[in-house]
Amino acid sequence: DRNTRTWTLASAALALLPLLLQLPTTLAALIAVAAVFTAALSQRGMLPMPVRVLLVLGMLAAIAWQMGAVRPGRDTGCALLAAMLAIKSSELRTLRDARSLLGFALFSPFAAFLLDQGPLTTVLAMLAGTSALIALQRLAQGEGRSAPPPLSAQLRGVG
Repeated sequence: DRNTRTWTLASAALALLPLLLQLPTTLAALIAVAAVFTAALSQRGMLPMPVRVLLVLGMLAAIAWQMGAVRPGRDTGCALLAAMLAIKSSELRTLRDARSLLGFALFSPFAAFLLDQGPLTTVLAMLAGTSALIALQRLAQGEGRSAPPPLSAQLRGVG
């Protein structure tokens, strides 16, 4: 449903945020705009293949422009991860796609830790993980399966 889709996209965006804060400002802004643009365009269904290919080529060109075409490494890899995650919502159509998006989104805070281990990155990563768990629970409930009981209930043997 629309509400679950919104949770999924918001969780993915929250997971992307710590990594965007580590990238060059212009590149981070381009990736953020691409993420919003892609999410808005894909609300009615999966984007056609030519549009998705153009998005990928545009992201690759932006990374090459900002990071340098012959400078592969950790920073460029993190930028590529952020760009691909930003346009992943173009394939959001089924519950499986939503789970996939959330799973891939969790790579972003880990990549941010490669670049910075500060308190802001840690707090944002913790919020992203919590948000992803809530979104996954909503997906499970939407599928008709009840979510497992809370861990505290399982530990007490109530669940």
